[in-house]
Amino acid sequence: MTTPAINIPDTLQPFSVALQRSMRFYEQIHLSPRQDSLLKAFNDIIHNDHSLQRFFQVSVTVPSLLDNLQAEFYLYEQKTNRFLRVCDSEIGLIEPPQLDESGLATDISTIVDHNGHRFYPLYPRTGSARQDPRSAKRCQGLYDPDPYFASHSLLGLYGVFPAAGITDANDCFFQILTRWIGNKLNNRLIANRHLEHLQFLNALGRDIGHNVIVPNMQLKYLLRQMEKQLDALRELEEKAKKLFEKGISAQEFSKTLTHCRRQREALEGSYRELLKHHTQISLYLESLFREQHFREGHLVLKPTRCFVERDIILPQLDLYTKKLKHQGITIEKPTNLHQQEFPLMVDIGLLSQVYANLFSNAVKYTEEIIGHEGKPRKALAYGAEMVPNFPVPGREGIKFNVFTTGPPLSDREREAIFQE
Repeated sequence: MTTPAINIPDTLQPFSVALQRSMRFYEQIHLSPRQDSLLKAFNDIIHNDHSLQRFFQVSVTVPSLLDNLQAEFYLYEQKTNRFLRVCDSEIGLIEPPQLDESGLATDISTIVDHNGHRFYPLYPRTGSARQDPRSAKRCQGLYDPDPYFASHSLLGLYGVFPAAGITDANDCFFQILTRWIGNKLNNRLIANRHLEHLQFLNALGRDIGHNVIVPNMQLKYLLRQMEKQLDALRELEEKAKKLFEKGISAQEFSKTLTHCRRQREALEGSYRELLKHHTQISLYLESLFREQHFREGHLVLKPTRCFVERDIILPQLDLYTKKLKHQGITIEKPTNLHQQEFPLMVDIGLLSQVYANLFSNAVKYTEEIIGHEGKPRKALAYGAEMVPNFPVPGREGIKFNVFTTGPPLSDREREAIFQE
């Protein structure tokens, strides 16, 4: 019996070729009924559950249903160029993930046996060979291709042990299974990355509202002040004209000149305030609207050499000094910070926003206490202290702090303070 000719449009030919190639691959494989059922069950479960953690757990459970084998799931971490063990069939989920200490090479491109384990590389697409990276000249999309967005990227490893207990039939089964795992893993990693990206953009939107839109309202207030001062100058100009026309005495001239000087000083003060706010908003805009933030989906630091108190703390405090005094809050500056001051590499724009937020909160939430002298007081203090063996043993770190008077947060409030 001959197979009838099938007319396939040219636009669908590539898909026809891919389907036929996959059909030939599966026609050459002979799975047992149990293996076939297990693959279908695996696919059915992961198709209906999009959790990455449960995906790891289901994946490492599969070998235990074939000749009592066990499995480990590794993700490749590009930052350390190492594999992280995230789940295995003995413990389940491993939190936090553990760095592989067995000396596994990260350039694995085919199935390898190592320390009694058989490792199957996990790729985003079907196939078990590492492909050449994309040309650097090729236009990339929203994300860089590594680690999850190109077929040449090694996502991780699926380890089965003991390797000596893996039959040829089971080896064939695991090759099919890991083709599916690699593809499904890639989809979940991409989904997680997109979700993190959206959450970051939401948080960035709130930061923009707090650090750009709210200060912009202060600019509007300053502009109205300047408008009133300009009106006063116009009135003064008209008054001077009238005095000049009717003749002006030395006393009237001196009085008018004093009035003029006061208006000029007020206008200059408003100009300085406007300039300070413009400088800060420009700093915030540069640090919040960097192209890298939106492309990477997280804050990308731009360290610059500076003195933290001189270049960050004092300029931000200057913006809130009037508001703090209006609330009756005393500012207590450290006496020893200038002795500890030395240049640091920090992101001036982002750290300035941190201090701006802290000082803004101090205006709103500082509470009155009874001091050591028995008198009520409201105060804000800032400072810094050296922290030994931080971030690693043998190193010394600096902890910057801002304190305000009032009752401390409860343990419950402290745990939830940075949660949405």
